[in-house]
Amino acid sequence: MFILGIPVKDDVCVLSKEADKFAKVFVNEGKIEKIDYVQNRDDLLGSVHFFVTPKEEYVFDFLETGAEPLMTPRDGMNIAEIVEAFLFRELYSYGSI
Repeated sequence: MFILGIPVKDDVCVLSKEADKFAKVFVNEGKIEKIDYVQNRDDLLGSVHFFVTPKEEYVFDFLETGAEPLMTPRDGMNIAEIVEAFLFRELYSYGSI
């Protein structure tokens, strides 16, 4: 199982400073098992394997807790699209940009 942390506004991935909540997406055997929401970005620290954003932002706090930061290939992606891109390895690593 993998847990993705995604800042969202209206279930669309946005920068953390624009998010109205943060999704913890539990992906098990290629499917979304459940989605929990937290109100604070810090609540994701230490509890997600990956942190997904649409553009570069401060992610060293996630790196320090062992989570890999990833970027979406395009703006406006919803949670289901991000999970699909994650499964097909279409998200960008911060190290590859």
